[in-house]
Amino acid sequence: MKSFFYGVLFFAFVGCSSGTAGLDDVLRVNHIQIKGTHNSFHTAPDPFVLIDWDYSFAPLDVQLQDQGVRQVELDVHYTPDHGFDVFHLPQIDQGTTCETFVECLSIVKKWSDGHPGHHLLFILVEPKDEIDQEKIAGHYDELDQEILSVWPRQRVLEPDDVRGAHATLREALETDGWPSLGETRNKAMFIMLDSGQHRDAYLALHPNLEGAVFFARGGMGETWSSVMETGNLETIREAAMAGYLVRTTVGGPDDDPAGLGARANELLAAGAHIISTDYPAKEEDRDWWLDLPGGTPSRCNPVTAPAECTSEAVEDL
Repeated sequence: MKSFFYGVLFFAFVGCSSGTAGLDDVLRVNHIQIKGTHNSFHTAPDPFVLIDWDYSFAPLDVQLQDQGVRQVELDVHYTPDHGFDVFHLPQIDQGTTCETFVECLSIVKKWSDGHPGHHLLFILVEPKDEIDQEKIAGHYDELDQEILSVWPRQRVLEPDDVRGAHATLREALETDGWPSLGETRNKAMFIMLDSGQHRDAYLALHPNLEGAVFFARGGMGETWSSVMETGNLETIREAAMAGYLVRTTVGGPDDDPAGLGARANELLAAGAHIISTDYPAKEEDRDWWLDLPGGTPSRCNPVTAPAECTSEAVEDL
């Protein structure tokens, strides 16, 4: 009874904590535009191997607190009787700021607990076992359970929460749209970052994502589809207008910084919801980093948000 009482107090406090309550029932999850990071755990290998891997991130909580990041990406690898570890590739690119999936999730959850009123966080999880001896296939329930061991269901936006009484997720989005910001504050949404065998195997367990923890990427027009990933500006705008959440990327070690500002502006103007980068903050030896003009740190989506939306109404901690 005591834990329930404190939970009620927590969420009552959250509802007033960020000064956003005036539009919390108007603005929806797809009305926002946020900064994310690619391989958010990554530290560059030493000695240097490939230019593609020559980037390092601050710890996840520093990204959230100081760099305005609201989406993180975690690569997971499975070990029997141990669970899931987080790194890019075994041996050759294994540097990470948090070693296990549970540890990484706990860092994000602790930050969330300490900052009531934040808008929905997006956690992208990539099953990364192409060159691993142990495969992730057959262990998706364990992956779900590791998430729920850190993030309780009441703090996770799941596909069933969006579907509601509708037959499919797509029908729900076309009829009712995404939940409001008020309904999803202090929560996290998990997206499986795969468009092949892992996604298909997870969908075999959850045909329309019923009972699923993860949302699935891709599948425009499919009954389960809700999240797209593309760099095509026309497709970004089309998908955003159709109610999809769109993730895209800009800025990596082998990109010419001279063109990144213009490219980022194009992606922002096209209506991408999540713009991920290897450079979320100013660095001494780089002339470019991703910034969301007018964000606090996130902002209104220029394609999907209603006219009354303000960055402060999205999040203003």
